[in-house]
Amino acid sequence: MSKNIHVWGIKQNNLKNVEVNIPLGQLTVICGPSGSGKSSLAFETLFAEGQRRFIESMSNYARQFLNKAPKPDIEGIENIPPAISIEQKNTVKSSRSTVGTTTELIDYLRLLFEKIGVAYCPDHHIPAGKTSTTEATDLVLKQFTDKRGYILVEVPKGKRVLEGKKLHALLLQEGYLRITTVTETKPKKKSDAASGAATYEVGEMIDLGTPAQIKKGIPADTFYLVIDRMAFTEDEKGRLTDSITQAYEASLKYSVGVNIRKALVVTTEGQALKLSEEPSCSICGWSPPPITSKLFSFNSPMGACPTCKGFGNILELDEAKVIPNPNLSIAEGALNPFTMPSAEQDKRALIAYCKKQKIPLTKPWKDLSKPHRDLIWNGNKDFFGVKGLFEYLEELKYKMHVRVFIARYRSPKQCTDCHGSRLRHEVQTILIDKHNIGQLTSKTIEDLYHFFEKLTLNDYQTEVAGEVLKQIRARLNFLMRVGVNYLSLDRETRTLSGGEYQRLVLANQLGMGLSQALYVLDEPTVGLHPRDNDRLISILKDLKDLGNTLVIVEHDHDVIRNSENIIEMGPGSGYLGGQVIYSGATESFYDSKDSVTVPYLKPKQNAALRISRPVELENYRYKLELTGCKGHNLKNIDVEFPLNRLVVVSGVSGSGKSTLVSKTLYPALARQLDLEYEPVQEYKKLLGTENIKNVLLIDQSPIGKSARSSPITYLKAFDAIRNLMASTPESQQRGYTAGTFSLNVDGGRCPACKGTGFEEIDMQFMDNVIIPCDVCDGKKYRPEILEVQFNNKNIHQILSMTVAEAMNFFVAHPNVRKPLSVLKEVGLDYLTLGQPANSLSGGESQRLKIAKELSQVSQKATLYILDEPTTGLHFREVELLMKVLHKLIEAGGSVIVVEHNLDVIKSADYIIDMGPEAGRGGGQVVVAGNVEKVMASKKSLTGQYLKKYIGKTNAK
Repeated sequence: MSKNIHVWGIKQNNLKNVEVNIPLGQLTVICGPSGSGKSSLAFETLFAEGQRRFIESMSNYARQFLNKAPKPDIEGIENIPPAISIEQKNTVKSSRSTVGTTTELIDYLRLLFEKIGVAYCPDHHIPAGKTSTTEATDLVLKQFTDKRGYILVEVPKGKRVLEGKKLHALLLQEGYLRITTVTETKPKKKSDAASGAATYEVGEMIDLGTPAQIKKGIPADTFYLVIDRMAFTEDEKGRLTDSITQAYEASLKYSVGVNIRKALVVTTEGQALKLSEEPSCSICGWSPPPITSKLFSFNSPMGACPTCKGFGNILELDEAKVIPNPNLSIAEGALNPFTMPSAEQDKRALIAYCKKQKIPLTKPWKDLSKPHRDLIWNGNKDFFGVKGLFEYLEELKYKMHVRVFIARYRSPKQCTDCHGSRLRHEVQTILIDKHNIGQLTSKTIEDLYHFFEKLTLNDYQTEVAGEVLKQIRARLNFLMRVGVNYLSLDRETRTLSGGEYQRLVLANQLGMGLSQALYVLDEPTVGLHPRDNDRLISILKDLKDLGNTLVIVEHDHDVIRNSENIIEMGPGSGYLGGQVIYSGATESFYDSKDSVTVPYLKPKQNAALRISRPVELENYRYKLELTGCKGHNLKNIDVEFPLNRLVVVSGVSGSGKSTLVSKTLYPALARQLDLEYEPVQEYKKLLGTENIKNVLLIDQSPIGKSARSSPITYLKAFDAIRNLMASTPESQQRGYTAGTFSLNVDGGRCPACKGTGFEEIDMQFMDNVIIPCDVCDGKKYRPEILEVQFNNKNIHQILSMTVAEAMNFFVAHPNVRKPLSVLKEVGLDYLTLGQPANSLSGGESQRLKIAKELSQVSQKATLYILDEPTTGLHFREVELLMKVLHKLIEAGGSVIVVEHNLDVIKSADYIIDMGPEAGRGGGQVVVAGNVEKVMASKKSLTGQYLKKYIGKTNAK
């Protein structure tokens, strides 16, 4: 039997009838330019077929619960193992999912607390232990040595086995002669409560056997049976044990609904011990809830905080959302909810109220006095106020549009009861080594790893929880190695980047210990500093050593170098790709003559560094100064960003780069320039904003959610194409306008699919099925519209062209060709004009946004902020991207890039290196300056790796 996965006749997407052999049990890297067919081969062929065959092998009953896997366009496949895909997309939307639940570490922690967690009294901070008769005897002798006292049993009011004379007769029959009352005096000071300084006074002894008492009967209120009165000495130990045993039995015998054996020991000096066979505090009798794993789960009603229902926060009206721009006055619409068309009546009431209360209507909101602002916010008998409006809307929450409206003005605020831990109070009292589960989940993975490394168990604990602890340590070790040591277990999964989420899933897979599987990974190094690449590669090798086959789509030097087998797709992108340029062992790859990738991997002979633009901050006039940044892990830092330069913010993952740039600098600038009012992390001052007129955050979020949105609609080039189509003689004869060729309005578009080219069929309880529209056959337009041709091509054929083809087609039309030439500059000339925007990768979306900026008239005095723009880019495309960024700077713009890619860092004019470590160990500026200064810094990890990298690329 062959030891390869053999696939032939692959025609999926742009693949041109290719054939590949992938060695089983080895690490194979698929590389090549964007759009060359890497994902089509790895995910849509190998993974799809591996998963489909595995599902097909299951019973009909099991298959009904699984998504039907699509069959890839191939002729045949041999030796394909069950496949697992680890993609770079973080699709988690639920706020109930955390790092702990994703990695399953929280399940093991819950189990550990169930097995060896000890409940401590919240007031007296002593273990709530079970006391058997022997343990109770030893405890009494230890606490009350040589003292005298009573052993009593409570008979509560209303919960008695018999009432009145019947109970009296039964007690006499059983030999109980005396009863009494106990008065508890609680301490007035909290400090006394913690030391357990409550005093107990035993009341008058009542003899049950006297005629007067028989006639009077037993008390209706709670009373105590006197079991014994004795001295607590070693000589009386046997008698003490017998009395406690008798007390335990009596506590069940005379009370209804009590199934825990209890006793109360009170000394003549007023001290007391509350004994119980169930866990309880011996001073105050506090009992913890039954310790089960569900008690530690915020997804279970048993463990979830009743106030926030296990979410850790509650939604409250947010003043920053109600008044997004405090520079506006009430007349200008400072109160956003009152500017809606539906709130016209409420707005009139607000203005009338302001006039009555003499509140200035033309004064900016921020300059209004606090009493005036409070009057508007809280209202009074004359006007309901902002709060009153939302309280009224709460009553109309059954209407969908009202719920959406309310949600727009609310923000999550930490729950006041559980303080964000998501668990009920009782859970916080159960400890392991002085830590409750909430304190452990709030630690970083690195701190947690060290905590469990030091944790020692006794023989009993090792027997019941040794395996659980072993699993926890192993999984924490895997998470440390994939480079997410700075995350905490209570961090919401939806806030993680795609790369972080992928590495969590990777560590989880390693923890499962599967073998003989096919793992298909999508760029696992995304968002990783070169320092952490080695750890990640060792994890991948461990996964392979378990007997698995790894296929990785990757552009990283180190991963390619550490692979055993390489498949390079190419030679170009889109229709120019789809061929296998090289397939074989890694050693021979470097000799490949046709490869597009090899020239970038080989050391360049005497390659000179790009001459950076000079930056001397002391004398440099055009710069932004951000002071006192304290968001997340930033340690009150001051940072200067030179303008009209390429500034790269580098540092290990979790060092505070995104917090500084995307969460502090960008929203602060956008607020000062009156562009948008996003939440901003804490900072003191922002100086130098007079030097810029516009700021743009170009991230990898999709450019359009609609299937009708495409690259040419985004670049506004479709308007010119529609005008050309409408200007043809046939269109004018038929009365067609530019609007007839639009996909967003009825007229020329297909009435069945509304211009999307496909139909989505609702399968009720199963996944929706997407099929090409059977009316227009996926062409999006009515048949009569497709009869209109411009230069022998109809609108559908034009939309099916690639950018490169369309540039030749529209050579005489600069208003169409110019935006398309910009797409070519950013390396997107392989896209088709009508490709749905929601099918573009994150890197493609980001480059499309850059292209749009390049096509604008002026980039002068504009600051462009990019977050890891090299994600998913081939070395050749990184070169293209750098040329584009430098072009923006030459045109008078400024660029700030958050990046790990050493090719980008070495091209920077100015580097701000964050660190030195991740999480709490980061948040500081290690070094700031040009490439040479960063390389000279011994503290900078980026500098050390940059030195090695430049040494390699400049090797002689």
